[in-house]
This record gives sequence, C-alpha cells and structure tokens, in this order.
Amino acid sequence: MVKTNVGVIFGGVSTEHEVSRSSAVHVLKSLDKNRFSFTLFEISKAGELYVYDYSGHDIESICSKLQDINNDLPKKKEVFSTELVSKYSLDVIFPVIHGTGGEDGVLQGLLELFDIPYVGTGVAGSAVAFDKVFTKEILTVRGIRQAAYVVLTSDELRYDITEKIRNAENRLEYPIFVKPANGGSSVGIFKAKNRDELIKSVFKAAKYDRKIILEESIKGRELECAVIGGYTGARALGVGEIIPCNEFYDYAAKYIDEKSKVVVPAQIPPETSSKIMSEAVLAFEALDSHGLARIDFFLGEDGEIYLNEINTMPGFTQISMYPKLWRHAGGSDIDLMSELIDLAIERKSSYKFLKDYTKND
Repeated sequence: MVKTNVGVIFGGVSTEHEVSRSSAVHVLKSLDKNRFSFTLFEISKAGELYVYDYSGHDIESICSKLQDINNDLPKKKEVFSTELVSKYSLDVIFPVIHGTGGEDGVLQGLLELFDIPYVGTGVAGSAVAFDKVFTKEILTVRGIRQAAYVVLTSDELRYDITEKIRNAENRLEYPIFVKPANGGSSVGIFKAKNRDELIKSVFKAAKYDRKIILEESIKGRELECAVIGGYTGARALGVGEIIPCNEFYDYAAKYIDEKSKVVVPAQIPPETSSKIMSEAVLAFEALDSHGLARIDFFLGEDGEIYLNEINTMPGFTQISMYPKLWRHAGGSDIDLMSELIDLAIERKSSYKFLKDYTKND
C-alpha cells in the first residue's frame, strides 16, 4: 500500500509559535502510520522554512524534542516552491500553525499557488474569520447574536481620541474588553474597568493590530463548540466549558498556569447545547469554513447565547478543547487526523486552486 505523504508545517512568526509546536506533536502522534508517512517542516520565528531529517529517530524521540525551539534534530533550510513539493513527494499539507501568517489566509494562499491540497479553511474564509471585525459584520447579517462593540484604528490614536472614548462609553458599560481585531490565543487582550484603563489598553492593543475592538463584557459562562466537515454537511461535535483560572481566559490561563478547567461536555440544558451547536454550524458555513473550526460562545446570565469568535485552526495541545470534544463524540485521535486529511484531499479533487476556482469534471 502506497502511503499518503503529509507535510506537517508548524511554528510560524506569530506569538503562538510555541503553541503550534505542541499542536504539531499531537498531530504527529495521531497520524495513522499505516496510511500516512510525513515530512516535517518548521517555519522559524524569523519566517525561515526548515525541513527536518529525522532518520534514526522514532516518533516518540522526535516528539519529545520538537517542543524545544533549540532541539538538536538535524534540519535543512529550504524555500517553498513547486520543486520542494516534488522533491519531498508531498501529497497534502497539514498547516498546524496558529495566528498570524498561518491562520489568516497567508499560508493558505501560498499553498494554493503551488496547487497542493491542505487541511483547513481556504484563503478568504481564513482571512475573514481571523479578522474579528469582519466576522462580527458577517454574522450580524446572519442574525447571530454577539456582544456589542465599537471599532477604533491605530490611525485614530494619533489624534485626540476623547470623543471616540466617550462614544464607546455611551454604547458600552464597564468593564470593557479591548482586543486586536486580528490575533489569537487571547494575546493583546485587556479588560478595562475605567476610562484610564481603557485608554491605556487601547494603546497597548494597537501594538498588535491596526484595528482594535472595544467590546462589552458578557457576564456568564465560556463555552466552546467543535465543528468538522466540508462546505456542505458540516457537523458539530459537542459543547465544552472553559472555567478560567484568571479573571478571563487569557494566554496565561490557556497555556501557562494549567489551572483552568476544561469541562466536556458542558453541564448545560440539552436545548441550550443544541442551539449552540446549530449556531456553530451556521457560523462555520457563513464564513466559508472547511475542515475544522472551534467556535466560542458566551452563555450570559440572562440565558442568551452570544458568539465570541471562530478559530479555523484550533489548538491540538493536551489540554485543547477541540480534540477533547472529538473524543467525547466517540472518535479516536487517529480518526480525527484521517478525516481532516481526507477532507483536504476531497476538496482538492473537487475544486481547482485557480483564480476562477473552476469545479473539476
């Protein structure tokens, strides 16, 4: 049996580089070795591409070292090209990169230029889902409830922003969350409890993105839903709950403190779970998602459901929600990776990566 060669790309230039390394370890361990071989690529924090030579190392040895940026596994610097795809006989790419440069459509565009199938959402869907402003605007049209918000830009911060702050205060009550429009893993997110904190938080968030969202704080529970599937027939796997150890689910609470609790399934009424799963699939389809997504919600104290954001390449670490929900739905980690890779190959066999995206015969 000829194995499908999966190019697993991890790392990246974003603040989520280390998280990506942990996710890549999980992906490698979960590949069906009877069906798939793999070639391992790293994008360094400087944006350079390396391919690993892991001959003489078993999978456990590779994975034990991979999370260390300064590991001693031999690797060679390469340039992504048509020749590279041919040289390593790549059949499909699993771009397990989170955040800027990996989840925002940039890498997806590159892969489409080289006409190779890849796991996850396409160029437009990735870019739109990564931008919280675009996401909110599209989902508002679809009738999906979200937290009230105000948008500022870093250009506006060069001038007197008193009027902008007053406008935000007229529309939102404290505490107010301040977020970069583009970003992940809660990096650059701040919770402001008064005007002074709000102004400081806006300038801090502007270091991460040109667009900044000021958003009302929803008192309630943090819920997450996993979705898997193609452009049609996507299905929700279930709903889990995050109980953060910090004031909100920030980067430290997600990846450092390890005191936050992940509860699967969420202890909520069945009708609430069904509504969240239904809205998750609706959002998945509205943003032209493909393969997988984790969609985050708040269940307010008022009983209302508010969609928070959509993640087109959610974490695959040991404590990540997506694989936990998959397992609770009855699947194995091997089954998950196989289905995601199969979806990627099926999409490529159905659609050409051309400007007109012509349907294949």
